[in-house]
Amino acid sequence: MLNLFFLLKQQFINAIANFSNLELDFNIEPSKVANHGDFACNIAMIYAKHLQINPLELATKILPTIQHSYIAKLEIAGSGFINIFLHCEAYHQLLFDVVNSPWQYPDLGKQISVNLEYASPNPTGPMHVGHTRGAIYGDVLAKLLQKVGYKVLKEYYINDAGKQIDTLLESTYFRYLQACSNNVELLGHHYPGEYLIDIATKIKQQFGNNLNQINFTSPQIRDLVLGEMLGLIKADLAALGIVHDNYFSEKKQLHDTNKINQIIDELTNKGFIYNGLLTMPKTAKGVGAQQPEDYDDQPQALFRSSDFGDDQDRVVKKADGTITYFGADLAYIQNKFERGAKLMIMPLGADHLGYIKRLEAATAIITNKQAKIKVILCQMVKFVKDNTALKMSKRAGNFITARQIIDEIGPDALRFLMLTRKNDAPFDFDLNKAIEQSKDNPIFYVQYAHTRCCSVLRNANNVDSNNIADLALLQHPAEISLLKKIANFTRIIEAAATNFEPHRIAFYLQELSGEFHSWWQCGVADANLKFIIKNNQPLTNARLCLVLAVQKVISEGLSIFNITPLQEMY
Repeated sequence: MLNLFFLLKQQFINAIANFSNLELDFNIEPSKVANHGDFACNIAMIYAKHLQINPLELATKILPTIQHSYIAKLEIAGSGFINIFLHCEAYHQLLFDVVNSPWQYPDLGKQISVNLEYASPNPTGPMHVGHTRGAIYGDVLAKLLQKVGYKVLKEYYINDAGKQIDTLLESTYFRYLQACSNNVELLGHHYPGEYLIDIATKIKQQFGNNLNQINFTSPQIRDLVLGEMLGLIKADLAALGIVHDNYFSEKKQLHDTNKINQIIDELTNKGFIYNGLLTMPKTAKGVGAQQPEDYDDQPQALFRSSDFGDDQDRVVKKADGTITYFGADLAYIQNKFERGAKLMIMPLGADHLGYIKRLEAATAIITNKQAKIKVILCQMVKFVKDNTALKMSKRAGNFITARQIIDEIGPDALRFLMLTRKNDAPFDFDLNKAIEQSKDNPIFYVQYAHTRCCSVLRNANNVDSNNIADLALLQHPAEISLLKKIANFTRIIEAAATNFEPHRIAFYLQELSGEFHSWWQCGVADANLKFIIKNNQPLTNARLCLVLAVQKVISEGLSIFNITPLQEMY
């Protein structure tokens, strides 16, 4: 399939080879102003610094070395940009390829193994809305990276060790006592959600009133409770269209196997972990200052993360032998690397900003720089309905469940709309807009464009997509604009995958839909611009091919979001 950006970039790579053997990254992007051509290239400005030459002079030397039948002309603009004008036949060939070939993606990944760990809330309750943004982001990113050639393992990390699990078991035990007609009240630190009543009832049905004589933290009861909790979360994720490839137990695969102590000992022997005192926070110093509750004035095992840009060294094992979350992270990184991961991706909440430096340092050390980690921060989302923030759920105890939102607007709307903002930007999610049938609702706007395409193609009955000569009849500015937008799809996919930003695809699909709706309106205003022209089969066929291409691109884009494109709107 013709990839105009790749074709043009190769032309400029070959051209610059006449002047430099350096391999620097430069951009070819769609021109923002129509009379500046189809594309703009900054190669002269990038290489001029290294060649110690004026960008305008370098651009003047590059131009005569670039020749291709698709290029109509090249112009130098500004301080050295090269504007590229293409013949329409380039877009006609692209259209022919789109409608006659399966979509081909650039092979960026080269089958590099990626461990993408996402949507891993503590198994202490059903998913709440705060988890949906990272879950959707991670799932769509996984699909995108697979499309461009990465070998992706979608992993759920089960945080089944630590105080939160002890609290979960204790909370469930109190609910069990209540189920057995014991007059007890939950304590302040217990999880108040009513979902624990269902689990306690199942335990009572299985064990009767005999559980008073059994250790509630026994492996049998522990596995039963955690299994039920994980089942709730899996069901919520499945309702959102998310299924992981692997479920990794922190307790069973790291703690019980002694992997954490082993990696701590290994890094201690290499000098990256030492036994010392944690620096007292500045805010806790001075007259009248209070010592932080979690501060320990006893020697602890500390990782030298300050040597790698962190603001302080980090505790991996406390003075009493308790393993910290970061201590478990060390063993988890080692485990992922041993399973073949060369790139580890972790979407985390925005409150994990301080984790980035220590995780990057740990990954570089443990893998001897043979693997990298990418921590991606996702901001919280505030859900609003009727101009009011949603109230808390009685069923959950203290949060709004993901299932409430899914039931309210459907998984497709939630998946798409959640990616209409950059993941690191705050987001007020308006539930009214999510179900509104108007151009202000992005998912409706895109699906409406797809259904319009389907309607046209149904009415036409037949499209001759093999006659490329007909495609040269597409000359109207609205048609050329739409062709240029289609040409940009591969570039958007590449940029979205390279920068781990799937929201770019959501933006693109809205823009493509806008171009299509505008073309539709041209036909409403002028009968000569309708898709189907009686007594002019060649032009009709050309326009139907363009409609088919729009439909294919929207369908392909939505598939990355795991959204089924609609054939009709109801």
